[in-house]
Parts: sequence; C-alpha cells; structure tokens
Amino acid sequence: VIKNGTFVYNRTAGSASLTENVPVTDETLFHVASIAKYFTAALVLKSIEEGMIAVDDPIAKYAPDMKLATRGVTIADLLSHRSGLGSSYVTEQETDRDDALAAIDNVPYDPDKLGKFNYSNDGYDVLGVLLERIYGRDYEDLLREKILTPACLERPRIWSSIDLSDPEIISQPLAPVPPKLINRNYGMIASGGLLITAEDLAAYQWALSRGNVLSVQSIETLFKAREKRKTNYATFGGFWREHDVLGARLSARGYEEWGDNAILIHYLDKDIIVAVVTSRGPAEDSGQPSFRMQLSNAIENLLAEGLAKDT
Repeated sequence: VIKNGTFVYNRTAGSASLTENVPVTDETLFHVASIAKYFTAALVLKSIEEGMIAVDDPIAKYAPDMKLATRGVTIADLLSHRSGLGSSYVTEQETDRDDALAAIDNVPYDPDKLGKFNYSNDGYDVLGVLLERIYGRDYEDLLREKILTPACLERPRIWSSIDLSDPEIISQPLAPVPPKLINRNYGMIASGGLLITAEDLAAYQWALSRGNVLSVQSIETLFKAREKRKTNYATFGGFWREHDVLGARLSARGYEEWGDNAILIHYLDKDIIVAVVTSRGPAEDSGQPSFRMQLSNAIENLLAEGLAKDT
C-alpha cells in the first residue's frame, strides 16, 4: 500500500513452491495475467507520444490484409475492448507474429459485438503484434525501454524470459501451466504475460501517475472512464468506478485458470495505491472469490473505515 508516495504497508506471506520450503520474499515475481493489458495500453500511448501511431488510426494502416481491418476497427477500439474480438486464446499456439494475426483473423466473428464492450485478450494480442511491426522490435524490449525503465523498475519480466519453474524466482501456481504455453507465444505477451512483485506494481502506478512514464495528456487518456458496465466503466487496460468514501477508483486485474491472480487499485482522490499479487487461487472456474479480492476488499474496507474516522 502506497499513500502519498510513501509505502505504508508491505507484507509477503506463504511459500513460492508447492513441494519445497521456499518462502515468498519481496523479490518473488508473480504472474499478474491481464494486468499486462494495463502496461500494454501505456506502451501504445507512449508510441502515440512518439508519433509512431495515432489513437484513432484504423487497423488497416498497419495490417491491411486482416479481415479486422475491413471492419473499420481502430487502435482505440482495441484498447477499449470495442473491436468485436473476444478471447479465443488461439495465439497461445503461435510463435510467429504474422501467424498470430492470421489465427485471430480466422476466429468466428460476431458483428453485433463491434463497437460494444466485449472483454478481449485477442484485441490486446493484436496490439502487441502491431507494436512489434511498427518498431521492428520485440514487445519485451519496447516495454522495458519505454515503460519500465522510466518507472525505475528493473525486476519485472515478460513470460518465458526466465525459468518459470524456479520458485526462487517466481511463485509457482496451484495447477501446472500447460506445457504448450511455456515457450514464448503471442498469447502470453501483451495481453497476459507480465511477471512482477506487488511492490513494483504499486511503485509503477505511483511513477505513472506522477508523469514519470507518460505525459499528462496520455495519463488522462489512460485513466478516462469510457463505456459503462454493470458496476464500473471500462478504461484503456483497466476499470474505473466511484467508491462512496474513497472516491475515484481505478483498477487493473488479472486471473489465470492455474491460480495466479492479482489486482492493482489507485484511489485517485485519496492518492492511495493498493497492489495484491498471489498464486493462491482458487482456480478461476471454481466459483469461489479470488484471493486477490478477499485481500483487496478487506484492505478497502479498512481504508474506508480509517478515512471515515480521519485516521
């Protein structure tokens, strides 16, 4: 937990291994799944600042042969989950960027979803490939140079860039990761491949909000509340809602079927940042509340109680 730029709470607990006594430390990386989208959105906005793309550019400008391009989809549509694409996970089998785009293009498409919020891993996979095409460089290198380094973060990694089976480096999940996903693939990069500590996740949000990563205009674009959903609004890479006591609440969250789950919350009006990372689960399809939500909800309640008492 960061308040006004100062860490006021930081705790680690548990074992990073299911079979050995390897305690979780401040250095232990966790797979935070879809929180990677929040970082990818920042990377896209950085590329806009550098004049490489524009937020309203049609996809046809960068991938003219895609069926997606013929539908008039824009960069903003991909960022805000309004491209009509869903989450097919077909890119998890692709190690070539062009093959990844082709695989997404071959997924059955529902035209009724175009222009409406439809949470999409595929859309962010497309963004990752487009960034690689535009710069002629791997996503991992771009993220480190343009986002992580300005935030003064050295520890975070992208999927498969380290030994995923080593509990001394990364907390091991409750269920084995499918073998086909271990190597670098386009389903575990831009939409869900970030490995990071809770401390670095919170520190990133603080650096970002202070203008150390993006311009003020880009930050406003990233944080802007967009399409209304049941309990919140979608933003680029995250979600926004109003809390009765804590005010504006910006969040990014991730969950994997093998138990990894995480959440990043910034209570903008109070300048309080909360980050929770865990591999405890339960499994995403269990019907039980994720451990990230059990912890973050408890923290939010304590913060609200404390602010109500002015403590």
